[in-house]
Amino acid sequence: MANGIFAIPIKHLEPAASEQLNLFDEATSSSPQDGLEQFIFGQENAPVRQALECVLAQQTIASPLVLYGATGTGKSVLSHTLLAQWFRRFPEQKALHTTGTDFARMHARAVYTHSINEFRQRFLGVRLLVIDDLQILKTRSSAQQMLCNIIDHYQANDCMLVVCLPTLPTHITDFDDRLSSRLMGGLQIELKPPGKDARSVIVDQLALEHGVELDEPTRDSLVLAANKEKPKTFPQLRQTLIRMRSETDLCSGPYSASDVRALLDQQRQTPTPDIKGIATAVSKHLNIRLNDMKSSGRRQYVVRARGIAIYLCRQFTSSSFGDIGRYFGKRDHSTIMHAFKRLDTLRQQDASIRQALDEVIEKLNKKYQLNKSL
Repeated sequence: MANGIFAIPIKHLEPAASEQLNLFDEATSSSPQDGLEQFIFGQENAPVRQALECVLAQQTIASPLVLYGATGTGKSVLSHTLLAQWFRRFPEQKALHTTGTDFARMHARAVYTHSINEFRQRFLGVRLLVIDDLQILKTRSSAQQMLCNIIDHYQANDCMLVVCLPTLPTHITDFDDRLSSRLMGGLQIELKPPGKDARSVIVDQLALEHGVELDEPTRDSLVLAANKEKPKTFPQLRQTLIRMRSETDLCSGPYSASDVRALLDQQRQTPTPDIKGIATAVSKHLNIRLNDMKSSGRRQYVVRARGIAIYLCRQFTSSSFGDIGRYFGKRDHSTIMHAFKRLDTLRQQDASIRQALDEVIEKLNKKYQLNKSL
């Protein structure tokens, strides 16, 4: 430990039982091969580190453990890291990492194939279950009920559940009250953006990895400027250093403190999704050509994809029905309005539509650093 800063070197996200990962050592690794694949704990996230160490020591800790925080604070990284360290310490004990999306898909498949008992046993047979992006279950009432049963089993059998969410369970709409109460019955810890001391370590290591030479005033400017208005996350700091490296190479000159401030000011102007961006996201997710969605085609899968895109355009942008209609093949605004209302009705009746909407929204939230939901 140095100045309250801890690091977790992460060599692989998909661990094997034979991997020897000192993920929770107190010393910050300086090994070149570790690069920057590590999580830096400052004092602001010391409770998270202590809770994870209790899990790995199999000490008494309230279950479920809920780690919540904004996009980019490292929830997914820590969830994979926790499982990797568990495999290292307890290779004979079963553990499982999944996501809300995969849990919902497996549950829906089990219901469809009448194999719900096999699905249940898969999750009941592990000592540690880690679920990332659990908020995806918010519109899947039957999957939520199944998770409630799993939580009850874990509490009765001294097993551990760790879940990752963007916010507290009670702040997520459409979460069943039974699930929210069980999640709130455990331990909830917020994962925060790095504080000043942690950012100092991050900036130094990022500069080393990306070959950016920072004099003391420029370095201090970057560390301190990242604290203005909204603290910077690790991905945002990495993006800043990469941008600095690119612009330094282009202009063949050193970066100054004023350049850092200008770059951060540009980054504060976070891009927002537009009609084309949303249509493209839906096209890629559903594997449908964008031109087909904009065409006059009436095949069912095209109509549904177009409807999903139109619905999300109204939810994520301030575009009018006329603006959306002009993009989707110069359709009349009344046609777009009808498509929007039709999709809203289907959303309440068709689980596959709800799942597609949630999955596209999840991608848009990550890309544009949003926290939107339906």
